[in-house]
Amino acid sequence: MKKAVFVILIHIVFVGKIYSQQSDSTLIIGKPAFYLIPDTNVRVELTNSLKGFLKARSDAANPNPFIDSVYLKESVEPFYWLLTADGKKPNGKNFFIPTLLTVMPIGGQRYIMKLAYMAVSNGESNIPELKIITSFEARKIGSKYLFYNTINYNTRLYNVKEVGNIKYVYPNKLDEEKAKKMNDFNASFAKKFNVAPLKVTYYKCEDPEQLFKMLGFDYIENMYYSLAGGLAYPWTNTLLAGNNSELYEHELVHFYTSILFEHKTRVVDEGYATYIGGSGGINIDSLAVFAKKYINANVTSDICDVATDFKVRVDGGVPITYILSGLVCKDVEERLGIDGIKKLFNPEPQEDYFATLKRINGIGKEEFPKYIKTLLAKY
Repeated sequence: MKKAVFVILIHIVFVGKIYSQQSDSTLIIGKPAFYLIPDTNVRVELTNSLKGFLKARSDAANPNPFIDSVYLKESVEPFYWLLTADGKKPNGKNFFIPTLLTVMPIGGQRYIMKLAYMAVSNGESNIPELKIITSFEARKIGSKYLFYNTINYNTRLYNVKEVGNIKYVYPNKLDEEKAKKMNDFNASFAKKFNVAPLKVTYYKCEDPEQLFKMLGFDYIENMYYSLAGGLAYPWTNTLLAGNNSELYEHELVHFYTSILFEHKTRVVDEGYATYIGGSGGINIDSLAVFAKKYINANVTSDICDVATDFKVRVDGGVPITYILSGLVCKDVEERLGIDGIKKLFNPEPQEDYFATLKRINGIGKEEFPKYIKTLLAKY
């Protein structure tokens, strides 16, 4: 109860006229926000740049003038989480209002800016809601400030070690034996598809919470969806692992499939990555047991539906779609080889998942439930 009251009080304090600037629906400026910035001109420039950045962030048709275009091409995706940060049904757009919590100077006309998206329901309960607390870096470039993800700042004291084609960035220790296994896997998977091994940047974190904090989040729901997991940015071959391990074959598979298969579907892509590298640190054989348990316990569920619905999760928090598609990929590769997998990754125009299977191995939507139960019977 005290926490709820505290958040409401914060929200009330933040609304109003601060530093001779009128807060509005674009941005609320907290009273403590500029305690560390005595220069009024810097305050105004930072505020104006931040408002311009937030206003332009959702215009996908035009580049954001407050983001360095070169940085945007070379970095991990820095601001995808802001695209829908202010919207929520049934209230619709602009339900969550951005609040500038604090600005911290880090030298050289560079600042860390901490932003929260908060709201209070309009109903009788008047319950405060928090969506995101995040930080990003602002750098003075010319007459304005440009914005950057804080990953470089947050990892400035991390260790860096290259193992073959993989550059590890990590806070504590590196298991070099596992790192070598990851590099060997990278080489062998590339050979499997007759391509050159990719150069990969691998951020090793203990868990998803540490991973998201590295990306600049003090809070976001994704931090607590599971105790292990990760993110992959194939356009920069950057892997962010929240599994406290140097091994993350699943995400590495996505780097290759994003290059090799332009028309791949998510069902096949996640299935193949799960077949090859497991999911959540669990291999396909153990995951199959979880899927079998779920299907046996939910006899009225439509197997075709759960095989393509990423919202249904089994033990370990893994979507059952990953597992069932992984078992299909395993069966296709064992019986039809790598050519069968390539066909699976290349559906015909207007062809859904089941039509693709029908064309490749004769298993259509009608045969699929029995087919899956046959595959699961092995476990």
